[in-house]
Amino acid sequence: MNYQRRIINKNRTGEKIRQIIINSKFTFEDIADYLGFTSPRVIYDWISGIKLPSLESLFNFCLIFNVKMEDIIVLI
Repeated sequence: MNYQRRIINKNRTGEKIRQIIINSKFTFEDIADYLGFTSPRVIYDWISGIKLPSLESLFNFCLIFNVKMEDIIVLI
């Protein structure tokens, strides 16, 4: 098997998420509300590279903005 392990770059992925939100008409609070969060804190954790979105949150984020997951995730 020819397999090379890849790691998601949290900081650069978070920056892509931030850019998508900033370039939209939505606020961080709007996105948190659409995704079912009680506050935008988790969104701030994503954009600062502290955490990555869950697969479900990322999927729904992509639906909101009509983007592909592959266009958001940055691999090292």
